[in-house]
Amino acid sequence: MTDYRIPPEVGGDLANATDWYDREGYKGLGERFLKAFRAHLTQLRQTGEAHRTFYADYRRILLKAFPYALYYRYHGDLLVVALVIHAARNPQLARSKVRGRLEGDV
Repeated sequence: MTDYRIPPEVGGDLANATDWYDREGYKGLGERFLKAFRAHLTQLRQTGEAHRTFYADYRRILLKAFPYALYYRYHGDLLVVALVIHAARNPQLARSKVRGRLEGDV
């Protein structure tokens, strides 16, 4: 099983999504979102290389039951999560954010 790293910026991505769900009156949905993220992270630790490359060596997976995409890459045996973003956002924005986070992701 692969170890993983979640940089502070991704923690911010998760907090923003969770806060939005909670703020918009969807009681408990923020916690369900975090549970879905954790479940996908567990899956990626085992089968993440099965997903196609999105940008450079970054890959993308869509979170089931939520309209969010998770972008990640492998650095040796380490799975590095680079971005969690709403899937309806412009793909160029996701690419730009991933590129901006390239330097500090390991």
